[in-house]
Formats: sequence, C-alpha cells, structure tokens
Amino acid sequence: MMKTDKFFVERILVVGSWAKEQITIENISSNPDIEILSYMDIPNPGIISLVRDYHVGSLKDIDTIVKYTREKKVDLVIITTASPLSRGLVDALEAYNILAFGPVRLAAQLESNKEFTRKLLKKYIPSAIPHFEIFEKSQNAVDYAEKMDWQVAVKPIGLTDGLGVRVFGEQLKDENEVKGYIQQIIERNIGGSPRVIIEEKMEGEEFTVQCFVHGEKILFTPAVQDFKKLLPGEKGPNTASMGSYSQQGCLLPFMEEQDYEKAREIIRGTLDGFQKETGKICSGFLYGQFMLTSKGVKLIEYNFRPGDPEWLNTVIILKNNLLDIILKLFHGEEQELYFENQATVCKYIVPQGYPEKLYLNLEVELNHEALQKIDGLKYYYSCGPDNTGKLNVGTERGIAFIAGAQTIEEANEKVEKAISLVSGKFYYRKDIGTTDLIDSKVEHIKRLRGAG
Repeated sequence: MMKTDKFFVERILVVGSWAKEQITIENISSNPDIEILSYMDIPNPGIISLVRDYHVGSLKDIDTIVKYTREKKVDLVIITTASPLSRGLVDALEAYNILAFGPVRLAAQLESNKEFTRKLLKKYIPSAIPHFEIFEKSQNAVDYAEKMDWQVAVKPIGLTDGLGVRVFGEQLKDENEVKGYIQQIIERNIGGSPRVIIEEKMEGEEFTVQCFVHGEKILFTPAVQDFKKLLPGEKGPNTASMGSYSQQGCLLPFMEEQDYEKAREIIRGTLDGFQKETGKICSGFLYGQFMLTSKGVKLIEYNFRPGDPEWLNTVIILKNNLLDIILKLFHGEEQELYFENQATVCKYIVPQGYPEKLYLNLEVELNHEALQKIDGLKYYYSCGPDNTGKLNVGTERGIAFIAGAQTIEEANEKVEKAISLVSGKFYYRKDIGTTDLIDSKVEHIKRLRGAG
C-alpha cells in the first residue's frame, strides 16, 4: 500500500485498451505494493499479462466502468482514452468520491469539441490558431472556402478517432471534394454535430508536446513527431498514426528552443483561459499537437489523454514512476521529470488494407525469444486474440515496436530488426526514423523560415 498525507492508494484501475495503456501499466507495475486492474474493450494480451484483474466491456458504458470500480474497491482510476472522458467518467467517479486522474467532462471538451477550443483560444491566445469560421449551412461554408481560394482544412466539431480532418490538396483533391465533404459533415452529423469548421490551410511540420496537468501544476515532456499518413513520403489516407520518433533532449531536429517554449506557452495560456472562463481546473494527461509554420507555432488540436504512439516515445525513456508523478500532482508537491538521454523510434505494424478496409483473421507470429535479445527494444499491443486464441491484427493497428538509442538512426535499426522477426501479413512504414526523412523535415523548415 502506498501511503500519502491525503490518500491511501493500494489498487489502481487503468481505463483503455491499447499500447499506451500497456506501457502506462508496465511503468506503474514497477511498484510491487500496488495492485493494478484494467477496464478495456478488447482483451489486450500485453495488458492482461501485467494486471491482477480485468474487465472487457464498452468504453462508452460509464455505468459499468463505475460499477466495476466500486466492486473492486479501486482507490485511483487513471483514464488514458477519449471516449469515456467525453462522456463524463471522471464526473461519475467523483460523485462516489473515487479519485481519478483525467479531465471532468467540461474540460474534456478541449479535445471533444473543436468549436469550444477554437473560441477559447481566439479569446485568450488568438495568435496560436489559424483563421477559422464555423458554419451550420453547407452553402455558407462553401462560400467561405471559395473566399479562401480553397486553401482550407475541413473539420468536424467533435471526436472522429483522428480520422475526421481533411485538407485541400491532400485528402480533398479538388473543389468538388471540399463541397462534398462539407455536406457530409453537416448532413450526417460527423463528429456528433451538424456544424463544420473551415480553417485556413497551414504548411509546416507537425510536432507533439505532452504534459501532466493538475490545476496550476504542469509538467512538460520532450517533443515527438508522429506520422499519420499511411504511405511513405506523407502520402495516402490519414491513420490514427503509423509511428513516431524523438531525439535526445526536448527538441526535434527541425526545432529551435523558441519553438518548444512557444508550444508550452500556448498550453499554459489555454489552461489559464479555461480556468478563467469556467472556474474549473484541468487534470490529466494533455497532448498538444502543433505545426511549426513560417508564421511560427500554431495549435492544431488538443487531446486530453496521451498520444498513441507518442506516449510510448515518452514513457520508454521516463525515469520517474507515473504513479509517483500523479500523486505528487494531487498533493501539489514540487517535482521534476527525468528522462534517459536517448532518441526513440516507434513503428506500428497494421493490417493490410488499413485504415479503409480491414481484413479479419490476419494472424501474426512474433519470435519473442529473438526480440528480447534486441537491446532497448520494447513492443506493445493494440490488438487482441481471435476466437482461437491466436494474435489477430485484423481489427485496428496491431503492434507498436519502439526502441531507444543514442541516435535516431540507431533506434531505427533496432526497430527494423524487430519487425523482421514478425511473420504474417501486415504493413508498416519503413521510412519513419530514416535519415532521409528527417533531413527532408529539416530542409522543409529551413525553407519556411527563409520565406517567413
């Protein structure tokens, strides 16, 4: 049992099913006095191997999650996935005086409601976001897009599992596709709302900065770059993410210190503005996705939970215990985060046909003995077994392979070696973590800074 001045924490529940939950549980499990339970919507074998007990059920079923929490006498619930947060899980737990690390429903809108977030930033940090307008009528949205010479991003208001944003010249090939997607969003309530955001298209390099938040206490982690496009060279449809990398220190190869500090400033300003507007504090894991442009750092979106896979790049080099961090935040104690001075590369293997057409019963086999011999290599599951008990990657992203090393190139070599030890029908992006890809990012920003 972990005793603190305010809390007795003996039993923890982690809510979520994927790789980011597995690595979270793995980190916390280094404390032998803590019992860890899991609530997930697929039986993730990596999670099952680490927990004392688990329940498989819908992550949208708040009543069942709360019931399981109470039956198991859980002391602390850690929520790392969006769906239950947007439905008010933390509020429901707090009604029973159950400690939870995650945002209340109002704060979860920073992820689940782009209209709420855009209006908040427009009031408090207008320079942090591109120009945008929100429309209820298709024709008005089309007229605005035409006024912007079609150089726009079209976004649903609410959650779409990272697959709802479409950009002219990328997912939207011409004016007719822009018009058609606007109409789809409004008529079909994509994202849970009959409204659409039309936003100025930005050019630059995306990066992620994540942090732990509780009230005025904010603990930042190193920047990570992830890759959402399915195909090499940033082509093809958007995915939940095909992989990510980080380098030694807090910056990425194309970043300067001022870029990282600007991202931190935007996060601080957002949280301060939220508290001024609502009188409420924020708590949980906050993920800020930014773009470095010729006009500086701009916010793309927030997620009020860890990124997948960026959380893996972070936790694999984190020296602190996650439970210690969270409890010190609750107590208001001063603390620092410590990281191994390593670069990291993460790559997902996914089913053939992902993300548009998923084939069932695509089995993969891992050479666990050989994988364990690769120094600094870890792998985490975002899939479960089929009805015969064999590992099946045919329902979502499959397995994340991640390694730490002194350089990005060395980490990439370890991941490539690991993936060569997997047999079965799958796909992955070989270019993530390569020198050529990273050099192209550096050159891109050099051109933009020169143009700016």
